[in-house]
Amino acid sequence: MVSVSVVIATLKSRDRIEAIQCLEDDSFDDFEVIVCDDSPVTKARNEGIRRAKSNKIVFLDDDSRPQQGYLRRANKVLETEAAYAGRTVHPPDDMFARHFTNHYDWGTEPCYVNHFWGCNMGIHRSVFETVGGWDEQMGWGHEEKELARRVRGSFDIRYEPELVVKHPYASSIAEYWKKQYKLETKSPYYWSECNISRAEQLKKIFCDGIDPLNYVRKTPLAAVTEAGSTVAKTAGRMRGLLHDATHGTHPSDIPDIRGAPETTSEFSD
Repeated sequence: MVSVSVVIATLKSRDRIEAIQCLEDDSFDDFEVIVCDDSPVTKARNEGIRRAKSNKIVFLDDDSRPQQGYLRRANKVLETEAAYAGRTVHPPDDMFARHFTNHYDWGTEPCYVNHFWGCNMGIHRSVFETVGGWDEQMGWGHEEKELARRVRGSFDIRYEPELVVKHPYASSIAEYWKKQYKLETKSPYYWSECNISRAEQLKKIFCDGIDPLNYVRKTPLAAVTEAGSTVAKTAGRMRGLLHDATHGTHPSDIPDIRGAPETTSEFSD
């Protein structure tokens, strides 16, 4: 039995996964890494949960770079907390770090938050046994928000600034725009899960698209990047909305996660 199970959803071969290399360089060795290549990513993560030998389950992306002491701290946090979000930083001190990815970093003080990111998070198995697994209908794009919404219905999510992961979001403006487009195609599905009407969804798409606050305190290059991102987001949302209107909103595919190891499935109070 291991103390921590690390789940990584990826199509890369094991020897090309940066996250594993970082973990193996750490002094904490009481862990296993479960690499899953199912599609979509939510299905892969659910498979990782089923295969995990520990009740303490950590999720990282293949390009996550957990810093020294990460798993030792994660192991301790999940002894008393149901779920955690770690501190995620964009490695280079560039435009993306200053203007577009700072929402990943909640600062230096521990607190309770309303969501987590799939590149740096942990959940106790008992939480999945209560709320179900990842929604396999969603795939990549706001899937963490959807899960966090269900988790918060019964548990708290702890932000732990000592759990630092360096994670590059985008290496170019074009890549950033592409990610924003793909991400936002799933917004209408998520909004529908939150019981937001089609009319309200259209209103939000329009208001977000013309919001002048998008460009406040940004350099000229960042403002241009934001403008392109706004176009990409709006296009993605409209595509998602059109898809749902044409094909209908499919019911959530949230599997019942069972099969806990022999140890108790309740985290400590």
